[in-house]
Amino acid sequence: MIQLPKALWWDHNAHYHPWLLRQVPRRIARALDVGCGNGAFARQLAGRAEHVDAVDVSAEMIERASSAPNPTNVRWLCADLLDPELALDPEGYDAVTAISSVHHMPLRPALTKLAELVRPGGTLAVVGHYRKETAVDFAMDAVTLPANAAVGAYKAARGRAGKPNNEGMPIEDPVDTLAEIRAAAEDILPGAALQRRLFWRHTLLWRKPGARP
Repeated sequence: MIQLPKALWWDHNAHYHPWLLRQVPRRIARALDVGCGNGAFARQLAGRAEHVDAVDVSAEMIERASSAPNPTNVRWLCADLLDPELALDPEGYDAVTAISSVHHMPLRPALTKLAELVRPGGTLAVVGHYRKETAVDFAMDAVTLPANAAVGAYKAARGRAGKPNNEGMPIEDPVDTLAEIRAAAEDILPGAALQRRLFWRHTLLWRKPGARP
């Protein structure tokens, strides 16, 4: 990927926060944010959920998240989502979100665990990374690269550039292609909507069959 000058860097994950929030009903009982980082999106979820569990494997990220001014209805957990000892709500969650975190875990076990954590009638919304493999993947750069620069310049001109949410965040390159993610989703999350997005991301949206309690 061609790097922009540091002055034009901006937060690609935060760009998708509005999309994630649109997938969550305006009022729910419980939400789970997986790979919460410094807690920026978990704090937004706290405005819609009575209780939010925010999980990240990075102790540094959880320390930053928990030490910021926070709503009282967020619980910060430093843990691996796939750890069987992780004390999550046994009744599951009305909304489960994951932002740039699934690619840090084995794909199929991660999707299986996320699906298990969604209550009937609930929502799983993922913003993820994929490994470029096909001609279409690489052709997307013809659109993404200039768009990335244009957004960076726009934000810099308004004093909103930078990646404050990314400081100290663990970085790992994705190993799964979009085709592999699609195949896993079809097996584990039947009916899920997977879309290629700008800025080297994909979105995955799944509503668990059943009615919300």
